[in-house]
Amino acid sequence: MSIAADGRSSGPFTKVPADDVTAVVLTYMRPRLAGDVVRGLIDREGLDPRRIVVVVNGQGGLDDGRLEDAVRMVRLPHNCGPAGGFKIGLLEAFREPNVRWAYLCEDDVGLFDLPSPRLPDLLDRLTARAGAGAGAAGAPGSGRQRPVGAVVAYGRVFVGRGAHTLNVVPAAPADGLAPVDVACWGATLVSRSVVDAGVLPDATWFFGLEDFDFFCRVRDAGFDVLLDEVAARRVAEQQTNAGRESAIRDRRPTDTAEAWRAYYHARNSFALARRHGRRSWMVWHLAYSVRHLQKARSGAERTSIVHGLWDGALGRLGENPRYRREVGEFDPGARSGSAR
Repeated sequence: MSIAADGRSSGPFTKVPADDVTAVVLTYMRPRLAGDVVRGLIDREGLDPRRIVVVVNGQGGLDDGRLEDAVRMVRLPHNCGPAGGFKIGLLEAFREPNVRWAYLCEDDVGLFDLPSPRLPDLLDRLTARAGAGAGAAGAPGSGRQRPVGAVVAYGRVFVGRGAHTLNVVPAAPADGLAPVDVACWGATLVSRSVVDAGVLPDATWFFGLEDFDFFCRVRDAGFDVLLDEVAARRVAEQQTNAGRESAIRDRRPTDTAEAWRAYYHARNSFALARRHGRRSWMVWHLAYSVRHLQKARSGAERTSIVHGLWDGALGRLGENPRYRREVGEFDPGARSGSAR
């Protein structure tokens, strides 16, 4: 990748308006993957490197020192989890008063087949929606359009079985913006208005459903969480368990290979039920947990689930040092036996 002398991309793509968006890339132990995401933001999305904030969650960085010099690096003294890292990133992105949107990117989001470039078209559709006024509201007859709080690349809806959700796959052709309940971080636009309203990721959740909690609170604050139907349609197959595993397995450990994840999901499901649900959500969670225990692929995963249920019932949050990432990514060259 080459960066022009003025710090801008010289590629053929439409550039994002300089004052509209600041991207926030959160990374932990994945310098190659994070570097790929940052290069994509510059070369394909047309972002000025000075409009890219890279939050290093205690360990890692980018795989190119010159690239680090071009963007805004924020190095945290320890791993604050996705919730804490994105909280810092949002505050940094909106430190400049002209920025209207923060584009939150996980460091492995480049492994999914999202539209590229994506931002110019998405911003155009948001502008068109705003111009359409009440006529573009999600609920017919609502009378007034709720402000947009966030636009997610793939989203989910609650289906009446506790905190259980289903992935939303728009029918073809799909090129609009549709309301959803929650989403993974993925690659998400967040409006300045959300942060101005005091809604930020809750760092006490550390990891696991912390994104669901954030989007629930965005909606509770009176904002819409919208699904980018173009992006969601493009990556629909990669949002299945098999599709996600296929997309990531050559570059980073799969979710099933990281048994520690089960601890946080089991634990934080209690917190999600307490904050956004009802007592019945607890019953559903326990029922699903029994199923997860039956399907667990290892003793480590079963132990993680049981420990998570125990700590969740006791209301514990934050990082548990027993459950943390050990391998962030794979070196493609080393795995293929050839030089990178």
